[in-house]
Amino acid sequence: MRATRPRPPEPASMRADLPNERHASDLPWGARRYGTVLLAGGILVGALMVVSLGVGHVAISPADVLAALRGEPAVEYHDHIVLGLRLPRVLIAAVAGCMLGLAGALLQAATRNDLAEPSLLGVSGGAVLAIVAVLTMTGWDTLPGLWSGAIALAGAFAAGGLAYVLSWSRRVGAVRLVLDGVLVSAVLSSLVSVLLLLDGSLFSAVLRWVVGTLNGRVWQDWAVLWPWALVAVPAGLLMSRQAAALWLGDDVAAATGLRVGRARLAVLATATVLTAGAVAAVGAVGFVGLLSSHIARLLVGSHPRRVLPLACVVGAGLLVSADLLAELLTALWPEDGVQNRPSLPAGAVTAMLGGPVLVALLARRRT
Repeated sequence: MRATRPRPPEPASMRADLPNERHASDLPWGARRYGTVLLAGGILVGALMVVSLGVGHVAISPADVLAALRGEPAVEYHDHIVLGLRLPRVLIAAVAGCMLGLAGALLQAATRNDLAEPSLLGVSGGAVLAIVAVLTMTGWDTLPGLWSGAIALAGAFAAGGLAYVLSWSRRVGAVRLVLDGVLVSAVLSSLVSVLLLLDGSLFSAVLRWVVGTLNGRVWQDWAVLWPWALVAVPAGLLMSRQAAALWLGDDVAAATGLRVGRARLAVLATATVLTAGAVAAVGAVGFVGLLSSHIARLLVGSHPRRVLPLACVVGAGLLVSADLLAELLTALWPEDGVQNRPSLPAGAVTAMLGGPVLVALLARRRT
């Protein structure tokens, strides 16, 4: 009988947690009460969604919002405002934020770099460039149906693949991938600017993709987003074992029997699909993946098995909160006689929040 090669023993850090979390006493409180934290996060996101449904040019109390959701509106027009106008926008914010948060957590695990984020790796920029290029060539104001998702996916894979090839062609590995991604993202942003200069008439149509906004989102946009989420979110959550092994380093991952190169490609591809689906619906909303992952790790520790689901919840809460804050800031802005003006883009709010966090992370690395 042919002898079988014994499988290397699985490191203790993979059987339990990361090296600095091997004992229960070393875990943060959120990790020891993980179910409670996850449930509380879901309840908080639900509450934010209800509040967001009531904010706008016509203010509606949370009680009246719940009544309209039950099909018993206190005022007849509440049914149209809540279900017809605001509910698709809030659903898109929650699901797209969930996808971006999960994508950020996967990218950070695959690259072993806590600065990794879809907008910093060029993935979001590639999706936006592809959409803007098609709009410029066709002269359309928007993309029909599921075309926006397919075009965004092609651009995201092209940009992410370019960053991947640049990094591994020089044999510098996953850490360098973030720096090459930033370079690719800068080049893609420049190309988008060139396209806008060539055809300035498309500026208003393209702005939603470049900045990232939830203004004007309707049920047709929800129909574009939910199929992506239905496939990509479960796939991303199922990557927790591969993400955990990659986070520990290539040597440890290989010792567990994992094919490191194949696993990293699978994780990166899943993160790219998540990002493309979100960008197709809300545009290039930045820093959601970065903020979600860091908040999740702060609450429940570093193990991707815990971070990935919580990053989904935190990402949903962040984007819903950013859109809510944008609506509130717009309401406080002087009207100047302008009626029905669009609200502040949610992407501008996330950039204001994420920019200082990124600077703080860079400063901490230098110390």
